Amino acid sequence: MREMTLDRLPKKVLAKLDLETVFKASRCVIAAERLLVFRKLYGRELSAADIARRTGIHGKHCESFLDYLVLLGLLKKTKNLYSNSPLANRHFIQERSIEWTQLWSAECAKDFEAFTVLEDAISSGKDWRRILGKERKPDYQLLQEDSKWARGFTYALYDLNKSIAKILANNLDLSQYRSLLDVGGGSGVMSMALARAYPNLKACVLDFEFVCAATREIIRKERMSRRVKAVAGDMNKSIPGGFDVIMFWDIGHIDTRVIKMAYESLPESGMVVRSCPPPRRSGKPLGRFLWEYLSVRPEGQTRIDKINSLKKAGFESVRYRRINQSIGLIAGFKGRTHKK
Repeated sequence: MREMTLDRLPKKVLAKLDLETVFKASRCVIAAERLLVFRKLYGRELSAADIARRTGIHGKHCESFLDYLVLLGLLKKTKNLYSNSPLANRHFIQERSIEWTQLWSAECAKDFEAFTVLEDAISSGKDWRRILGKERKPDYQLLQEDSKWARGFTYALYDLNKSIAKILANNLDLSQYRSLLDVGGGSGVMSMALARAYPNLKACVLDFEFVCAATREIIRKERMSRRVKAVAGDMNKSIPGGFDVIMFWDIGHIDTRVIKMAYESLPESGMVVRSCPPPRRSGKPLGRFLWEYLSVRPEGQTRIDKINSLKKAGFESVRYRRINQSIGLIAGFKGRTHKK
């Protein structure tokens, strides 16, 4: 799924947007997503009054708001009827699920709120949430405590990671293995891609119960229930045995104690796999700043940290391999004699 970058807008729209109006325009797009404007219009032509009734937009603002979306190239207006543009249909409907729309637009709205106190935050060093008096729990806590949020998060990451899962399956050789434990595997999108690539492989996703409830739905929809299971558990407490490959993919910081439990649960010649994005490029500091300012996740480990944690746990022949511009993986083996 591609991001909605400015280059996807019509050139005549781009010519009217400066840095200030881009910020304001993007907030209007987020509002349209949160109010499900594009979904209510999908396959329909509706008047402003009809759209107001379906979305809850007040009549005072509805027509002018819709006209602004027309200006951005996201809606079309024929006489007094509005409909989605091909760009809106493709990006906001066909390329993302309703769960992605709801969760991501809500998170983006919080990000906009965060930037209302940017000057105070970077001048004082205080967290923006503290300034606004709006603390937010880390993702891993919300996944355990909020079933609705966990479901939306799981489905959203399923949409986001489909293409990455295919890349992983094409670059990770599991032909000599029979069972995979996908620790913190969320939607199971990685496990399903690997199971499809290797017919003899069965996989089990280990995650929190609210996540697993959504994961089981996705697995059933993908008709992979015979090959992929979802089991509730907490990696910080125990790592189940009976698997010859254990994977930790895109789950942030992992304590060496957890890696050690994985080592102990694997058979001789078992393999561990960790995701590892390439180092940030010094010429692209914007992503780093946004992550540091907005994120509530623990700071991720470096490639060297991840390699050393595997070695410290006992894994041997630990190697890093870059498989895509934005994706790398680290693999290690239990025992000196391992499967090639």
